[in-house]
Amino acid sequence: MKFAYFNPTVMAVDDVPSGDYSQLKALTDAAHEHSEKNDEGNPEISIRGGQQIQLLPNELGLDTTHLKDFVENRCKEYIANIIKTSGVGDLYGYDPVLISAWTIKQESGDYQALHSHEAHISGNIYIDIPLLEENARPSDANIEFRLPVIRNPAHFVFTDQWRFKPQPLKMIIFPSYIPHTVYPWSGQGCRTILAWDAKLIAK
Repeated sequence: MKFAYFNPTVMAVDDVPSGDYSQLKALTDAAHEHSEKNDEGNPEISIRGGQQIQLLPNELGLDTTHLKDFVENRCKEYIANIIKTSGVGDLYGYDPVLISAWTIKQESGDYQALHSHEAHISGNIYIDIPLLEENARPSDANIEFRLPVIRNPAHFVFTDQWRFKPQPLKMIIFPSYIPHTVYPWSGQGCRTILAWDAKLIAK
């Protein structure tokens, strides 16, 4: 798992092993067969176009056991890094518990409005990525985070945004409170993610 530190926000990027990816893709594909469950028209959520299907709470009867184990284990690694680098051991008394998961499938021109999550740790697992047009902008299809960084010229700290370009078999992990948005794009295929929220529960 690779980490990036943003005074003091910690973002993580990790590989998704091919075996785990296959199971998560099968779960995602099965969910998107239920177009009648599409939440896209809900004004309370961020997607603009496309299809969003809820996985947890589980109304579809799909097996989400592997998803829960995979996410919670990655969250434990994320927390362990924070404890190691910060020297603060308060997090030892908590376990990450997956409380919500959903999958979003969007096509050319779709995007996500700026939003944040009501949890502690959130993440995206990239299932399918689009083939962008040749004249695509560098930000197209990227997720962008608005980071709470104090600008400090004396220490060359100016960055208050972090962008991640969708990559196959990758996942990102971030604090739920960080506002983020997804840029629209033009091209072929779909941008499909499996998104999730976890809360820290006292042991």
